[in-house]
Amino acid sequence: MNIADSDRLSEILESAGYQATKIPEEADILLVNTCVVRQNAEDKAAWYVTSAKGLRKTKPNLIIGLCGCIVTEPGRNLKAEFPHVDIFVPPNQPERLVEFLLLQPSPPTPLPQGEGRKRKTSQEKEVWGEGIGITKYITIMHGCDNFCSYCVVPYVRGREFSRPMAEILEEINQADINQYKEIFLLGQNVNSYKFGLADLLRKIESSPLATKLPNYRLRFMTSHPKDMSDEIIQAVADLPHVCEYFHFPIQHGDDAILKSMNRGYTVAEYKQLVDKIRAKMPGAAITGDMIVGYPGETDKQFQNSLKIIREIGYDACNTAAYSVRPGTAASKLKDDVPDQVKQERLQEIMRVVDEVTKANNDKLVGTVQEILADKEDAGRTRTNKIVKFLANKALLGKLVSVRIKSAKSWVLKGEIING
Repeated sequence: MNIADSDRLSEILESAGYQATKIPEEADILLVNTCVVRQNAEDKAAWYVTSAKGLRKTKPNLIIGLCGCIVTEPGRNLKAEFPHVDIFVPPNQPERLVEFLLLQPSPPTPLPQGEGRKRKTSQEKEVWGEGIGITKYITIMHGCDNFCSYCVVPYVRGREFSRPMAEILEEINQADINQYKEIFLLGQNVNSYKFGLADLLRKIESSPLATKLPNYRLRFMTSHPKDMSDEIIQAVADLPHVCEYFHFPIQHGDDAILKSMNRGYTVAEYKQLVDKIRAKMPGAAITGDMIVGYPGETDKQFQNSLKIIREIGYDACNTAAYSVRPGTAASKLKDDVPDQVKQERLQEIMRVVDEVTKANNDKLVGTVQEILADKEDAGRTRTNKIVKFLANKALLGKLVSVRIKSAKSWVLKGEIING
């Protein structure tokens, strides 16, 4: 989601005549886009925006902007905390940046004569976390109505809002097929998309995109388990361009903790969803998130989380130690799991995740996988597994067949047999 938000902010700056630089000291505008879902992410962003004022020693007129969820986080006085920041851009409100730029003079560093706005090509552009930028991120909805006890998203992103389907289809139709080879639908909970995620997937499948770009891939995330419907599962099974990849976090393996978290399902109900998916798509990838050290978590309840990771056999699972988020329901609970215990449990759950994902990846050794090359030496399977191979810039953005030679828990290695 933050990648999509950052790309939108970049587009606004480019439309105003600015060009990106990888050297902070060269910048006329520096925007820090933030996430506050975890304490460490918030701390990293706060440290960076604080340290950025040092750049004004060599560039006194540097404009510094703070964007994203930290701007609307409850209980903060950002103007007092970051007095050197010139503009604050809340999530889902990029127009604030537009309004600010309208009051500024032309870009301090003029573009070369006659260039104007110049979008980078797929070979030149780097999108953090996604190689050369062959993935087109499209936000179909934002906000959340679930109010999980530990999560600050509804307070910083607001209630759910779904974009009209026609607007989304038009954005996809306008996508540059010379650059983008994959469409990624985003939302805090895409399963609750007001106009029906399954219907949207089917309309994209029947849109002109398939004619213009026959081999494109279509993905979506994040999915809340309580809203994972039979219609969505069937759509993924039916539609050839939709990847067999489901990221729907369980968050914990104990029913009492799930109830306290206000997740709206039991472990058994979650497992039933996994069974439905695998019955229709045996090779589908299931990935999730897991929190350890939630208030009141006993050792037995923690062991239940380890058990469900093994039972589900996740292809990947993000893990994190619980951190108090201001204004949430869980912030009123006693944070009674000692930090040392949290860290010990986090290390143990990471070890189990590595064990399970390595076992899954080992099964692919010797097979041939269709890879979408998003870097000159790597790409991803339809199930979103990273595959490394011998570097070849000519393959960027193309589908190639790779025979898997070895596997680790987080990456596969192979050799190209075509392309």
